Amino acid sequence: MSVKNNLKSILILLSVVCSQSNVFAQDPFAGLEPLFTEPKSYTLFRASAPLSMDGELNEKSWTDALWTEYFIDIEGDLKPAPTYKTRVKMLWDANYLYVAAEMEEPHLWANKQPEKDIIFRDNVFKIFIDPDNNMNDDFEIQINPQNKMLFLIMNKPYRDAGTPVTGWDPIGYKSGVKLLGTINNSGDKDQGWVAEVAIPLAALKFDPHNSKQNTNFRINFLRTNFDFIVKDRVYSKAMDNNGKAFPPHYSCFTSQGIINMHYPERWAYTVFSDKAPAAQSEKFSLPYSEKQRKYLWLAYYRQKEFFKLNKKYANSLKDLNVPESGILIDGKSNLLSMEATSKQFLVLIRENGSANSISVDHDGLIIY
Repeated sequence: MSVKNNLKSILILLSVVCSQSNVFAQDPFAGLEPLFTEPKSYTLFRASAPLSMDGELNEKSWTDALWTEYFIDIEGDLKPAPTYKTRVKMLWDANYLYVAAEMEEPHLWANKQPEKDIIFRDNVFKIFIDPDNNMNDDFEIQINPQNKMLFLIMNKPYRDAGTPVTGWDPIGYKSGVKLLGTINNSGDKDQGWVAEVAIPLAALKFDPHNSKQNTNFRINFLRTNFDFIVKDRVYSKAMDNNGKAFPPHYSCFTSQGIINMHYPERWAYTVFSDKAPAAQSEKFSLPYSEKQRKYLWLAYYRQKEFFKLNKKYANSLKDLNVPESGILIDGKSNLLSMEATSKQFLVLIRENGSANSISVDHDGLIIY
């Protein structure tokens, strides 16, 4: 072989090696960054007395409670801030989880006599709750400016072929709405509306004094606003050239990173405090187990991508460019493993040398 040809072969070999190195060195989270921003957190202080659900928020516990930051776009800070401001505050007592939402809105409108099961088709405020942080069997609660409500239970997220269960009304729930203006009157300008909801803790099967439950309660909120037109003084949704309503504007407390609220792993963390409402939140530190879950969700998302392209799940983590070892969390080495068939999978993570593990399966169910 000539020197020239030999040099050419070496350059080709180096090119292949470098190419492979780039593949192995590739960030396994590349392309999924919006799904791995850390969710926000909120401290729920204990109300000193039961609260009236009237939208007034004039009890001392409410006035002392902290507002969240104003809502952001559902996809996060990379998108413009929502046109109208929304914020929330929360409290709890022995019987209820209390949620109050303040929503800026210059045009208050809704179906004059909406059917209970379709209020989400107009402007609405939604509460999403996963009381045990296992990402299945979650709750969705909706309320509109007319104080109409809808309750759903999700056995698992829609992405995993989940089915919503309707016809469930939590026994003992209370709600109230205060309109800062007049509804369905296009002749004036409104300020907005305040929604107040008391959700029975028993209906959520949640006990804030249970130390394990206390640290696992996840929640997020969504506000939907549709573009509208006024014809003959009546509000209706604006339609495109095909007669279809334009997609609503979505804003929420903590970023979902995707236009989909049914990613419960993206919901906010909570701290339940026995203290009275204070001017400062109690410190929240992301638990070690949540840092471990980051790698479970990485494998889960990559498996879903793989299935979409190949109509089957991958047999190994290597096929997904997901690391199996060398995972350092707070300076501790962790190992990732996976069992898979073409139709299902289970991914586990455990600290090196530990018998304890956390897992996620093809239905997004977390077992810990």
